[in-house]
Amino acid sequence: MDPTSILERRPRHAVRLTATVRVADGACLRAPVSDLSLNGCCLGIELPIGEGLELELPELEKLRGQVRWSVNGRSGIRFAAA
Repeated sequence: MDPTSILERRPRHAVRLTATVRVADGACLRAPVSDLSLNGCCLGIELPIGEGLELELPELEKLRGQVRWSVNGRSGIRFAAA
């Protein structure tokens, strides 16, 4: 495997935040955030893989992202490049 094709995994920080999540159909959900990195976060809700969304986290501006994995009531979100 070409090492340049692997995305660098950034250090994760354990947090206890609540995000406001707006999904593609416009629905607005509240979800706990259990870890956060420069590249993404883990939400405490299960969303469809590939779903685009917008996140609002306390003290941060809105972030766009995509669901990369979803299992057992949790979803991994990769933030979109700025």
